[in-house]
Amino acid sequence: MSAVPARPLAPAAALPLPTGVGRARIGWIDAHASSAPAEREWLARHRPDWDVLDVLDVPESPTPPFGAFDGHALVLCVPRDATSLPGWTAQARLQPLMLCLEPAQEALAARALRHGAGDYVLRAAGNAHLPELAQRLAALLDRSFAAPSSLPDAAAAIASTLPWAEELRAQRALLQTTLASMSQGLYTVGADGRITVYNDRLLELLDLPRALFDARPTPMQVKRVQTERGDFGEGAGLVDRQGQAYVQSGGELPPPDVYWRRTRSGRTLEVHTTPLPDGGMVRTFTDVTEHVRTQAELRVSEARFRSLSDLSSDWYWEQDTSYRFIHFVGGRSTQTMAPGEVVGRTRWEIGALNMATEDWEAHRRLLDAREPFRDLELQRLSPDGAAYWVSISGVPVFDDAGSFQGYRGVGRSISDRKQVEAEIERLAFFDALTGLPNRRMLIDRLYRATVSVGRTRRHGVLLFIDLDNFKDLNDTLGHDMGDRLLVQVAQRLQACVRQTDTVARFGGDEFVVLAEGLPAESWAASADASQLARKIGSALSLPYLLDGISHHSTPSIGLTLFGEAAGSVDDLLKHADMAMYQAKAAGRNAVRFFDPQMQVAVSARAALEAELRRGLQAGELVLHYQPIVDRRGQMLGAEALVRWRHPQRGIVSPAEFIPVAEQSGLIVQLGQWVLERGCEQLVAWSRSAATAQLVLSVNVSVRQFRQPDFVHQVLHALRESGAQPRLFKIELTESLLLTDVEDVITRMELLRAQGVGFSLDDFGTGYSSLSYLKRLPINQLKIDQGFVRDVLTDPNDAAIVRTILALAQSLDLHVVAEGVETTGQLQFLQRHGCHAFQGYLFGRPAPVTVLERAVRPAL
Repeated sequence: MSAVPARPLAPAAALPLPTGVGRARIGWIDAHASSAPAEREWLARHRPDWDVLDVLDVPESPTPPFGAFDGHALVLCVPRDATSLPGWTAQARLQPLMLCLEPAQEALAARALRHGAGDYVLRAAGNAHLPELAQRLAALLDRSFAAPSSLPDAAAAIASTLPWAEELRAQRALLQTTLASMSQGLYTVGADGRITVYNDRLLELLDLPRALFDARPTPMQVKRVQTERGDFGEGAGLVDRQGQAYVQSGGELPPPDVYWRRTRSGRTLEVHTTPLPDGGMVRTFTDVTEHVRTQAELRVSEARFRSLSDLSSDWYWEQDTSYRFIHFVGGRSTQTMAPGEVVGRTRWEIGALNMATEDWEAHRRLLDAREPFRDLELQRLSPDGAAYWVSISGVPVFDDAGSFQGYRGVGRSISDRKQVEAEIERLAFFDALTGLPNRRMLIDRLYRATVSVGRTRRHGVLLFIDLDNFKDLNDTLGHDMGDRLLVQVAQRLQACVRQTDTVARFGGDEFVVLAEGLPAESWAASADASQLARKIGSALSLPYLLDGISHHSTPSIGLTLFGEAAGSVDDLLKHADMAMYQAKAAGRNAVRFFDPQMQVAVSARAALEAELRRGLQAGELVLHYQPIVDRRGQMLGAEALVRWRHPQRGIVSPAEFIPVAEQSGLIVQLGQWVLERGCEQLVAWSRSAATAQLVLSVNVSVRQFRQPDFVHQVLHALRESGAQPRLFKIELTESLLLTDVEDVITRMELLRAQGVGFSLDDFGTGYSSLSYLKRLPINQLKIDQGFVRDVLTDPNDAAIVRTILALAQSLDLHVVAEGVETTGQLQFLQRHGCHAFQGYLFGRPAPVTVLERAVRPAL
């Protein structure tokens, strides 16, 4: 497709040379050796008034041909594989230039012809393009010969003598400089409808030759050139809707004020048209490619964010300065609220089942203080009435001037996590068969009850119930029948007590009932307790229907009262258990109170306390060490366990003297001794490469941990001994979390900052909120040996262990399984992702020399 000339072309023969001009000299530059002679011969034959001269055989030569050729025009036949033009085409030329191009090379014409008069044609098969070349070349010669030469020079000479000539030249230079420096392309149209002024940026943006605009075309002529060249695309597809009708019209439609179009090179131009008072106009072309690209990237980013929000279970929200939701996206599910239910309301207007008025007031105070908040857990009801949980986090938003604009943040559903926590709690604290609280929950409630009776000065009673001859039922009718009997016993026990009382399955066929709020007088409390025991005995003695078979069973019940001077939880359970065995010894199906003569055991405990105090001073306590290994059996470290070498009784079990130390307060002194000996042992291990990296774990009691100077004691022991804190680990139990959790976390953070590690011992045996796990600075959980012992025989224990391992993995916590005694237990634990183990399978607690021989067998 060729460019449109400034005026219609006549046939070549109809354009004779102007009067006074001899034969036209045409310089021919062509690299096509085979076709060039024939083309020149054709041109000479059809234009006998032209002399066609072979100027340069190699068009790629950097030497400008016009320096050696004094002719009227040049014809450049560009090689078919050329992607650029010779450098001399961009220099000033004295002769018009006619290009002969392949269709694919058409873009080269605009860059070459911009710098002077010229035109181009596209090659056709054979010599079919030569007539058009001759016609266009004749037109170029006609315009070249017609251009005045002496008149402008005379006018310029006259103008230079006028007094304002210098000022005009300065203004013209300033105008040219201004137009050349503009980032926009520009042309103006005069009252005659022709383009009068344009700048170089216009030629660059539109990729059009300078010769076209020097001929003062009309905008329609320029548009026709662009249309023929395909600048607007097929059907003006490269122009937006505002400009399509205009560029496709023949001039009858006025141009829009603004429209956008794309160039064939992929750039985007914004075209502005402003009418002038004299009937002309100014049209500017602004390259908005980067703006369009940025807008497109923003749209893609917004679409990406929206799609991710729609796919994610999390959601994004924004609030205004009044804390009302103004934006809510993502997190759609059957359990979350739709944006229409949220926008325009505050969080407290929406409400939550777990938030009281004072809770919302505390939350508002935090917002008013412009503080960020994290993991605000809210429980709500879904449309179907099911409860669900969400966790919300947010930060305040400020503008550049620092003015508060509201809050924004994210939310997520935590119903699954809450369900897992509830399931773990159920498995850990409730019996899977009967649904009753298990031994762990009973112990916790009994502990709370001993504190409560001391405050209310009322009595409580603990009943220990054992089914007579239950083993016979299992042996004769099978364990499934025994399970059915236990379920019915649980139901009857619950029917006999108040809602505030606790019925627990202690294990096997043993049940425990805890009742509080009995009268303050001992005789009245004993009477009420006896009445409750008789009621339970009567209910459990009624026949049971087991799969159509009537079965008769009776209970043996032992009970103990406790009041303001209640002993420990272990004492109360032992008293009730001893009373139950008295009932069995009396012939079964009986009720017995705890005999005061049983206080002999209490006296023995007091004697043990005195001996323990003396043993601490005499240095009778020693540390034994039980190895902790990885799944390959490599020793990772050891747990320090205190032992008592009694002069007469020999080795005293910790289960016997540790409770005495706890109750008497000696546990603080004992714990400090263990800390110091443990640090000394770490230093001793550091002297050997075989033991230098062993980690030592030390148990710390709740009472010792809550000592005001506990952190100082630990750090002092480490500094004085020179032990490395990173190899020192403190084991704590969940009972530490029952009160003042914030203080516990603060102390742990202080020690962790110095490198001390923490392990949560006997995990699953306490009764604390699992949500503390994500806040506590611990790096290890120890599965209680009570779960590991029956992991192959008790489905409940197996489920608890699997759940704990999965929970630890999700929280990025290491796990140590305690009490591993068989290879079957080890294989089960390894199969479900446990990587560290402790138990008799790898070694019993022993003196340090035994442990070191295991690490260094050659010694």
